[in-house]
Amino acid sequence: MTLFFVAAAVASPMEFYGFGARKMGRAGGGVALSEGPESILQNPAALPGQTHPQLSVGFVGVDSEFLPIPAVWWDTNRDGEVNSADPPLEMGPDYDPVQGLMVGVTRPIGDHFSFGAGFFLPTDRLLRLQTFEPQLPTYFLYENRAQRYELSLGAGVRPKWGLSVGGGVQVIPRARYRLSATLDLQVQEASEGDDSADDVLAVGLDVHAMELDLVPGFAPMVALHWDAGEALPALDGLEIGASWRGDAGLPVDVDIDLQVNAGTGAIGDLDPTTLPLVAALSLGVFDHYTPSQLNLGAAYTFADTFLLTADVKRTAWDEMTPSIASVTHLTVEGSGLAIEDGSAEDGNPYSVVLEPTWSPRVGAELRLPRFTLWPRWGEWEIDVRAGFGFEPSPLVSQSSATALLDGDRTLFAVGLGFEHDDPFRKPGKERRVRLDGFFQYHIVAAGSLDRGAPEEPTAGYSVDGSAIPVGGHLLAAGVQWGLEY
Repeated sequence: MTLFFVAAAVASPMEFYGFGARKMGRAGGGVALSEGPESILQNPAALPGQTHPQLSVGFVGVDSEFLPIPAVWWDTNRDGEVNSADPPLEMGPDYDPVQGLMVGVTRPIGDHFSFGAGFFLPTDRLLRLQTFEPQLPTYFLYENRAQRYELSLGAGVRPKWGLSVGGGVQVIPRARYRLSATLDLQVQEASEGDDSADDVLAVGLDVHAMELDLVPGFAPMVALHWDAGEALPALDGLEIGASWRGDAGLPVDVDIDLQVNAGTGAIGDLDPTTLPLVAALSLGVFDHYTPSQLNLGAAYTFADTFLLTADVKRTAWDEMTPSIASVTHLTVEGSGLAIEDGSAEDGNPYSVVLEPTWSPRVGAELRLPRFTLWPRWGEWEIDVRAGFGFEPSPLVSQSSATALLDGDRTLFAVGLGFEHDDPFRKPGKERRVRLDGFFQYHIVAAGSLDRGAPEEPTAGYSVDGSAIPVGGHLLAAGVQWGLEY
């Protein structure tokens, strides 16, 4: 049964803004609503009950702007030391905006079963794997999480009493990268006229093999939906929904096998020598962790005119692994030299405490009286919607080795929708067409991260010793066209 109710997803901007223009116009809530393709990501159990197959195509743009970060110390001249000779590092932060396509399709089979697919595709890339330097100030939840695609497949069945069940598995790709190479360094005898290291040092690099594998991973998902009016007429208009998604992520295992042949050529009476050095290095990178999530919601429609939704979401951020590269294995062997695994110190130590968060959302929608403009277009319906949400920051504390930035996020949303009959339908066919737009404004609460002012220049610390300001806003806007076919 678990494999029968399939639901697969890879988290993307939809984690923050929602999926589908109607839900996004209500601040991303609506887990209890049966809205065709827009229900695929939040609650596939809400798919049954649709009378027609549906197709939706939309466009969304996402941008962010944060308070300027003061210049920080860094080894910008790459001489191996952090001191006053290093020009200050300007941090910005300036994160890439995202524009993408939303595509959704659903298909009912009989009166009790339905399945669908949803897809979000950034126009600039499919996905971007990116880690961050923990010593530098970084909005770790916003810099890269929007830079990836979203794929969702869902299905549900409604046996009786208005109760539907759905769910399945979540599919996440796992990456593994391997590199095998040889670096040759040979010092040669100098001759008259040689005036630089390039004249006496020969360097050769032979890359033997590179390999990148993307392997699927799985996380469970289950969902429920209840249209209370079907079981109890007195509760007509009430819908209740719930969904749970397991945690998932994108672990990237990087294995590097590097052989360094350092030696000298024939210099004077000295014979040529070669000292081979073999280094086996493994890096652990956990890019874009998607924590487990519980969604609960209810919706009530008053006289088919006014809709009110209320949602609450619990996100288990306490299990998150930040996107920081760490050394998981390092051995070095050579003539008279041996470094055992575990003896090398990781250059990216960090200690971060995160906590689970409960995020509420409320939304409303007013359906204006229907009217007719042209007989072929049938009755027009205009929907005006708005929503509000609050996302507390999961960041509780961190050590002096990191500069992670975040704050509580408050979001406001508005939307407008138009619906009418398909003017190109065949006679006797009933098909509706929708056009919806939305706008969201997210405010990241103002605050500061005071790391102090060390006596000596220290990597990642502000040059003038001032605290790092926290705060900013995020924007999302788009349109979506939908058709019953």
